[in-house]
Amino acid sequence: MRGAHKGSAYGLTKELVLKRDNYVRFIDAALKESPSRTIVYIDESYIHHHYSRHNDSLYHPDDKVATPPKAKHKGRRLCFVAGIMSDGEENSRLLGLEIFQGGKCQPKDYHGMFTHAFFVDWFGDLLEELEKLQKYGVIIAMDNAKYHQGKPFGTPTGSMKKADMLAACATYGVEVDERSTRPVVWAALKDHIDRTVKSEVESMAMERGHLVAWTPPYHSDLQPIEMVWSDVKGKVGRQYTVTTSFEDVRVRLDAAFATLPSKTIYNCIGHTERKVAAMSLYLETLDEADEELGQCSSDDEGSVDNASEASSDDDE
Repeated sequence: MRGAHKGSAYGLTKELVLKRDNYVRFIDAALKESPSRTIVYIDESYIHHHYSRHNDSLYHPDDKVATPPKAKHKGRRLCFVAGIMSDGEENSRLLGLEIFQGGKCQPKDYHGMFTHAFFVDWFGDLLEELEKLQKYGVIIAMDNAKYHQGKPFGTPTGSMKKADMLAACATYGVEVDERSTRPVVWAALKDHIDRTVKSEVESMAMERGHLVAWTPPYHSDLQPIEMVWSDVKGKVGRQYTVTTSFEDVRVRLDAAFATLPSKTIYNCIGHTERKVAAMSLYLETLDEADEELGQCSSDDEGSVDNASEASSDDDE
């Protein structure tokens, strides 16, 4: 989580806890390989015209209780997407930076500024950049935003007619009663698609020998690029005055990214990966404790059985 607040906690479901633990184990194992796997962390963010340093926060935006009221009339936005890669203090870098201005009718959530088509095009360019850097077997970590997880073109959707859904079921080998209602048919088809059809970016990555890892929801502390965003936006925000124009913000944002030190990226990634290692070690400790507890339970059961047998022998 980005920050901790007294009297405020995220109620994680068992499913979310499992996703978090699986992600932590996977990333930690990749970092322990020799040589360690290259990991690229990607994300999107934005900065608005009237952003100032005091607006910055590492608390998760979904924490409604702790998040302070947002200022009104923030103005136009500059949206940006990029990846970061650790390669030592001198060669860690920003990858695929793209900045664009939000339209006049901007959605409340900045994620609405990004579309699946835009992201797929951008992701293709990122893969080309990794190819030029001769980076292979890369793990690309990103959150599970809807436009990240879009399925390939032509994948069945819930808006299809029932007849088309039934045809798709036949194609995918999904057994379903033709007399079932359309929602029932779609539920069976969707379950199969969710389990077996990779997202478009996953397929693109696998074709180049890379893997996509989905960061767990509500755990921004496991995404080091969040700290990079904070650093960059802070540099821009500290220069804000009442006379700052939108064009000034763009110039300052470009400069902040252009002068972003390799060491800053390296340290942000290192901080997160050390946290992942600590979490993984804690999970291993829990596993060992569970095994010992299970062994003790088995021993106790055996002792009870032996005691019962001994008691029977004594009776005889």
